[in-house]
Amino acid sequence: MIDTGLRWIAAMLCIAGLTHIGAVLLAPSHSRDLAFTGVNFSRTDGKLSRVDGGNTATDLDPAFLNGVCRFDGDTGPIRLTGAMPATYWSIAALADDGRILSTLSREDLRGTDIDLLVGRTAALDAARQAAGIDSIETMSLPVDTGFVLVRLFAGDLEDRSHAEVALDGLACRPALSD
Repeated sequence: MIDTGLRWIAAMLCIAGLTHIGAVLLAPSHSRDLAFTGVNFSRTDGKLSRVDGGNTATDLDPAFLNGVCRFDGDTGPIRLTGAMPATYWSIAALADDGRILSTLSREDLRGTDIDLLVGRTAALDAARQAAGIDSIETMSLPVDTGFVLVRLFAGDLEDRSHAEVALDGLACRPALSD
């Protein structure tokens, strides 16, 4: 009787241990799917939604301000416009599952004002022709839906105030809405 009880306990511990090991090994592959689930992407005023520790599961660097806006195939490419601060900033396009698709930084665009079209290549070409804008910077992506993450350096108080003004001033609208 004791032998059967010990076998039962040993079997249950093995199953529990294997389940725990499997969960620990699988967690990183699912964590990026949940990283931005608390962010409100439904803003309709053309502004970026702020991302901070309160609405995301990601571990964000406190020296940066972060904002996001959504792009999808239904509305076509988005146009990101505004004046950027003189400090470091970067823009990343991410797929819905958190994969980074493309990145740009201040050095790539060589300017303080930003005017950028983000979307699929064919949709970008059509939007540029329809709007009559040929010399605009583009970020060509392999997917129809996702979001754009803008990161602005805000290391000290002066940089933070400039970064907040810049982030609040950025517009993110469908490219053909203007």
